[in-house]
Amino acid sequence: MRCPFLREAQVKFCQASPYRKFIVRLPEQTARERCSSPDHVDCPAARQHQEERPSLSHCPFLHESLVQYCTAASVAKYVPYTESANTRCGTESHRYCELFLAISGPDQEARESADRFPRELHYSPNHFWLDLGEDGTFHIGCDAFLTSTLGSAERVSYLQEKGACQPSVVLSVGGIDLPFVFPKEVTLTGTNTLLRTDPDRLFADPYGRGWLFEGTLPRRRDENGNGAITDSLIAGTEAAAWAAEESKRLSEMLQQFASDRARSPMPVLADGGMPEESLGHVLSRQELLRLHTAFFSPIALWRPKK
Repeated sequence: MRCPFLREAQVKFCQASPYRKFIVRLPEQTARERCSSPDHVDCPAARQHQEERPSLSHCPFLHESLVQYCTAASVAKYVPYTESANTRCGTESHRYCELFLAISGPDQEARESADRFPRELHYSPNHFWLDLGEDGTFHIGCDAFLTSTLGSAERVSYLQEKGACQPSVVLSVGGIDLPFVFPKEVTLTGTNTLLRTDPDRLFADPYGRGWLFEGTLPRRRDENGNGAITDSLIAGTEAAAWAAEESKRLSEMLQQFASDRARSPMPVLADGGMPEESLGHVLSRQELLRLHTAFFSPIALWRPKK
């Protein structure tokens, strides 16, 4: 599905000019322009490129082209059809465009507040989400459990930005570098580089402006016989039960931390509430590393399911 803000236009431009400027072609302007009349011989730009048999009806350097442009942008940027394949506008990846998200933001936020684990997504046991488009494009990010647990990060670093790999990112939380690895090998075409200068996007909007990776599916099965990218991932309909189990595990781990701090052999009584968010800046270095290992590291993939 292409972006609803994508439009097409016929433009004209001068090949004799040192600057390539696209002008939208309007039928009523043709009769008044110099380029489409014999008056083109008086054009200074055309005089510099003389031809043996110049056309008398119109300028030989006048060319037309079909382009695409975004109506959501404040300034229209015309992209030739020959280069449109390199943009996300014609694929389902347009749903993660900054301009598209800015316009559709309220609906996105309403969906997230109603469901911390949107059912149309797939989730890995170490808390990545995967949004797979029908055209083979995909986006990957960290789910709301991970972002709310950590709270914030000072820095986001990508280990690889393009090519076949297991997408990996390092979040610096409280001065501690924590690695996060998506469990499937995919082909990346790009990353959300805006997170480098504004890591808060990841935590404020994890399913939208905070996406991490984008790419396309591999064309064949890998050497280990792994098939669909969604194999071993948690389907959206099972996400609610899985999230409840993860919250229970987190609560039990925090009670153990409290017991260790109190040096008590018995668990410290809790009030039965939900675990506090933004634990990344409350826990000690050792506690944060233990939490990361139990929930977010690749080791979490090996934990047997109940």
